[in-house]
Amino acid sequence: MDRLPVQLEKELPGRWSGFEFLPRVDSTNRRLLDSPALVNDAYRFCIVREQTAGKGRRGRAWVSTTGSSLTFSVARALAPGETPSPALALAIGVGLARGLERCELHGFGFKWPNDLVTTDGRKLAGILIEARPRAAERPPALVAGVGLNWRDASALGVDRPVADLGDLSSSGAPDLAALLQAVLVEIVQAWDAFAQDGLPPVIEDYRRLDHLFGQRVRVTDSGKEGVAAGVDPVDGALLLQGRGGLERLYSGEVSVRRVDHA
Repeated sequence: MDRLPVQLEKELPGRWSGFEFLPRVDSTNRRLLDSPALVNDAYRFCIVREQTAGKGRRGRAWVSTTGSSLTFSVARALAPGETPSPALALAIGVGLARGLERCELHGFGFKWPNDLVTTDGRKLAGILIEARPRAAERPPALVAGVGLNWRDASALGVDRPVADLGDLSSSGAPDLAALLQAVLVEIVQAWDAFAQDGLPPVIEDYRRLDHLFGQRVRVTDSGKEGVAAGVDPVDGALLLQGRGGLERLYSGEVSVRRVDHA
């Protein structure tokens, strides 16, 4: 881990402002959002082995334990005139996936709107985007939190099928420092591209990774079913082909599952 700052500076010269590697914290997202050190032209990282009050999308708990989990967050202040977009989670997911592929890990995809899952639907990672509003002497900011099942996912004791990085490689989970270097670099580069041009710079990789495309899915809240037809490259809405035509679903409103994994 001592070499990580040097490696980050080689690949992200001037694009990061600092990082913490902690054994335990309540929430990496909250720690960064509370930081007075966030700026709009460089990213700050917080990495932890155990998170005690982590949460996922729609307020669900994210279980994180030492030895099985790796949790980290990436944050920066918003530039003047920049506004948050829910589609950022898709760009962060592509960056995370690119980082894992750099470590020779394969056999997973992106499940809209914020999860990496194995090809058979087991959850590998989750992404949570949160915002900090403008306050006295603090600019608005965004943070992308990632919870990643690193190894021994069965030890997490959650009530849904899960996988870990060891399931994606015959040689087990990759070296921690190499993994962090790869995913942090790729996430920052994907975020930078998204901030400048939106989803188009990552859309081809997203389509390659799309776990739902062409599959029959069910909206868990309403029971409505249809065939997933990709995402809108402008705002990241899920396109659902149903009996009544093409419908747009937004990540803040619904959750979906493949019917064969329901």
